[in-house]
Amino acid sequence: MIAETKDEMRDKIVDAALKRFSNYTASKTTMNEIADDLHCSKASLYYYFSDKKSLHFAVLERIGEFFISEQEAEADKDLPAASILTNLLEIKRQFVLRYCRLEMFKILNDNSAETIRAMTIMKERELAMMTRVMEKGVAAGDFKIKNTSEMATLYSQAIEGLRFSALDCFNPKLEIEPEEVEKVIDKQRLLTEIFVKGIK
Repeated sequence: MIAETKDEMRDKIVDAALKRFSNYTASKTTMNEIADDLHCSKASLYYYFSDKKSLHFAVLERIGEFFISEQEAEADKDLPAASILTNLLEIKRQFVLRYCRLEMFKILNDNSAETIRAMTIMKERELAMMTRVMEKGVAAGDFKIKNTSEMATLYSQAIEGLRFSALDCFNPKLEIEPEEVEKVIDKQRLLTEIFVKGIK
C-alpha cells in the first residue's frame, strides 16, 4: 500500500467530517465518530486538527472555496449580466440548502482572527466578481453605470442586508431551515429585479 501524504490524509479527514456534519451537524458529531469512519485513531485526527472547531473551520473553508469558485465560473460565462445575477442567486440557494446543517454561523460569528481573514478574502473575491458582472453589463449596453465597483459594492451589501432583515439575526440559530432559505432568496430575487431595472 502506498503511504498517504499529510495533505491526502488531511483531505480525507475533512471529507469525512463534511459528510458527518452534513448529516448530523457538527455539534452532534464526535471526533471518535469521524475517526471510526476513517478507521483510524482519534489521536490521528488531533495530529492534523487541534480540536473539533478547527476541523469545522476547515470544512467550511472547503465548501466556501467550492461556492465562490462556482460563482466565479458563472460570472465569466457569455451571458447577459442580468441573467448572471439571477443565476448567482440560484447557486447560493442550492449551496445553502445543501449545507444548511453545517452550523455555518456558529463558526462565522466567532470573530476570530482566522475567521475574519478568511471572510475578508472571500468578500474581496466576491466584490471583484460582481464588478466584472457590472462591467459586462456596461460593455453590452445593458447597464448604465459610471462606477462599476461602487455599484457592485452597493448591490452586494443590499443582498447581504436582506439576509439579516429577513431572519431573526438577534437570535441566530446554528442551523438554517429550508423555508428560511427560500424566504431570503425570494426577497433577494425581487431586489435584483428592482436593482437591474434601476440601472438599465
